[in-house]
Amino acid sequence: MAIKKKARPLGDLSQASLSDIAFLLLVFFIATTIFPTEKGIPLILPGKASSVAQINRKNVMVIHTDAAGNIFVDDQPWAINQLKDEVKRRMSENDKLVISIETHADAPYKAMVAVLDEVKLAEATKISIKMYRG
Repeated sequence: MAIKKKARPLGDLSQASLSDIAFLLLVFFIATTIFPTEKGIPLILPGKASSVAQINRKNVMVIHTDAAGNIFVDDQPWAINQLKDEVKRRMSENDKLVISIETHADAPYKAMVAVLDEVKLAEATKISIKMYRG
């Protein structure tokens, strides 16, 4: 005669610790995730000790953008792709040249960044940035 074993009920898995494990995994992934940082525009700004200097008008190249994002060099319309060459040309003619970038407050941000990029590509070191209204 064969002995019959009683069928035991299977043990239940406790789900109480499931939320604890999920929380620990969440904390782990948040703590180990690296968020990218924006680099911005690398500029060296003057410190508090800097003084205001008067510059002769012939030593200033004014580049401004209007509210529509159009670019003007000394009040003449200019194409962005020709700006670098013009800055280089003027810097070779005048070693005291200061580039003044004046952007309208309502101009698209990309217009000012495009102008600044072209000026930096021309290897200009004396740059003034200004925002104006109207």
